[in-house]
Amino acid sequence: MLSTRKQTILKAVVDEYIKGALPISSGEIKNKYFDDVSAATIRTELSTLEDMGYLVQPHTSAGRIPSPLAYRFYVDNFLRDKTLKIEEIETINASFNNKFLRVEEIVKTAAKVISDMTNYTSVIVLKNINKVYIKGIKIIGLDDKSALVVIITDSGIIRDKVILVDAQDESFLADATVLINKIFAGRSLGDIKSKAASARVDAELNTFRELLNSIMNIILSYEDETNSVITEGEKKVLDYPETSLESARNFFSLIDDKKSISALICDNADIEFSLKIGKSETNGIDKCAVVTARYSINGKEIGHAGVIGPERMDYSKVISVLSYVGNTINSIMENTDDADLNKDEPEV
Repeated sequence: MLSTRKQTILKAVVDEYIKGALPISSGEIKNKYFDDVSAATIRTELSTLEDMGYLVQPHTSAGRIPSPLAYRFYVDNFLRDKTLKIEEIETINASFNNKFLRVEEIVKTAAKVISDMTNYTSVIVLKNINKVYIKGIKIIGLDDKSALVVIITDSGIIRDKVILVDAQDESFLADATVLINKIFAGRSLGDIKSKAASARVDAELNTFRELLNSIMNIILSYEDETNSVITEGEKKVLDYPETSLESARNFFSLIDDKKSISALICDNADIEFSLKIGKSETNGIDKCAVVTARYSINGKEIGHAGVIGPERMDYSKVISVLSYVGNTINSIMENTDDADLNKDEPEV
């Protein structure tokens, strides 16, 4: 247990180092935080905190900087909700003003917004696609040789793609739409991938076999495309003064390994927010921290968003940005309704 004074000094060191990335001296702590404690007493407390593993002194004549243990104590004991500034909220809202018809567009926008607002690297990993259920499928004829397929899921995620189709008459696509919804509507992507789904397709009329196979390919490619890792702002790690050549190499190696970065971001999947600090917790990235948030749409978990930055990152702001963007995504998808299935023409 740390005494109240040691906790106050430790918090002051972390706060000041987050702001300036420079070693903190006893004089600086006294001038900004203590009127009734001598500089000698503060030096003694700093030395004790160093002996306990909370602080590090880079050079003999330099001040102290926090260790991963200090950051962990800081986030466990002093982290508070940080309200975003009005201009920050307006910037985020403006980024999501466009009408999105594809989950890929929303996710890429979210990754860029998170990176821009925090000035750190952002990562979004989409998961649980097999648990998404197909609500309905609409086929819109474009000409005699092509049609637009629009798919809406229970999470409000819309997928559309133009396919080649040899429409035999005006009723062909209407009949096909009824048949296709009979096969796919109300089923999860996991069910559709099963052998039973193939058997259902085989049991239907051969007249629609080519079209059915095209729909099946779209749905399966949807899983492949969406169960993915989206990153933004990777080069920002080079802007941090504490980034060494070795840590930069480790960082870019991790970012390039989609399986490893996915495991890092999606670890502790049952926790709304997760914080990993230091080399031992971030897959070997020295002087870095990772903050992750679980994202859901209509109550269903769709994946995780994460921010990778220096240990001295502004944790409160990062969590606030992740939370606000997550709520914004959920709101967008909740407002996507079945009206999009009834459009006679594709939206440009």
